[in-house]
Amino acid sequence: MAAGILGTLVYLLTGGSLVQQQAVMYLHIPDATGLGQDSAVRVDGIDVGKVVGIALSGSNDPNRVVKLTMKVRRSQLPLIPVDSYAQISSESLIGDKFVDITSGTAAARVAAGAEITYKNQPELLKTLDLSQFTAQLRQVDATLADIEQGRNQFGQFMRGDSFYRDLMRRMTELQRGVATAINTTSTVGALLSTDKLHQQVLDFLTNLDLTLAKLQSGQGAAGRLLVDSAQYEQLVAAAQELHRFAERLAGSEYLKSDEAYGNANRLIASLSQRVDEMNASPLLTTTMLYDNLNGAAGELRDAVRDFRQNPKKYLRLKVF
Repeated sequence: MAAGILGTLVYLLTGGSLVQQQAVMYLHIPDATGLGQDSAVRVDGIDVGKVVGIALSGSNDPNRVVKLTMKVRRSQLPLIPVDSYAQISSESLIGDKFVDITSGTAAARVAAGAEITYKNQPELLKTLDLSQFTAQLRQVDATLADIEQGRNQFGQFMRGDSFYRDLMRRMTELQRGVATAINTTSTVGALLSTDKLHQQVLDFLTNLDLTLAKLQSGQGAAGRLLVDSAQYEQLVAAAQELHRFAERLAGSEYLKSDEAYGNANRLIASLSQRVDEMNASPLLTTTMLYDNLNGAAGELRDAVRDFRQNPKKYLRLKVF
């Protein structure tokens, strides 16, 4: 039982690494400075194992002077393509170094006992453009000088109170606008601070409720139509009667018979002929009738005027 407890404690303390299957892999590097036993081995930033051996390889190749022996979890091998490469990296400029494997894109995967290709990582000072770095430092120094002398907005904010006063002015205008908005004398203020809008909405809903109540109780023409079906039935009967009349009219002999249609056309042609004959008569083509009537009317007008002016002239008494 004690052995079981001890085994459990060992498993918990080691994270189960003692019982996990391990695979050996190799890496040749030019220099092992900063590396040691138990240095971490990572694949794309994930811990997969550790360095278990560091020794001279005996090679004359400056990039293969030191041979590293690594043990990684066998379950991680299917995740490492054969074209992956390794570099020596560190957590920081002065941090511990570790083997950093970057995954490739090949379909094939590495096998146990394989060697990972080493890719030399250039030094920082070799890749740094000193002239560009100097220009950036001068730009930063100029920016700091502008801030110290107040030549930009941030510097003005740091050295003077103009920015603060402008901000306070804007806040005062905003506060004044809010005060104006909530003032009861304005339209917006009246709506916000009083129940006028609420009362208008309430009145509208009350009137709508009363209208619906009247409709439900049968008041008015619309209400009676909803409550009593007699008017609806009358409308339906009238529509049906109109439909039957249209059917009878469509089936009448006048619309179906060509003879009736011909008689109507002949009657219309006769009337048209009579109108043409009347238009062609001398009574309408000459002014003789108009002149005769006009002359008779003039004589009658003169006679009436003369009678009104001298009625005695037309009075004759006969004694028998």
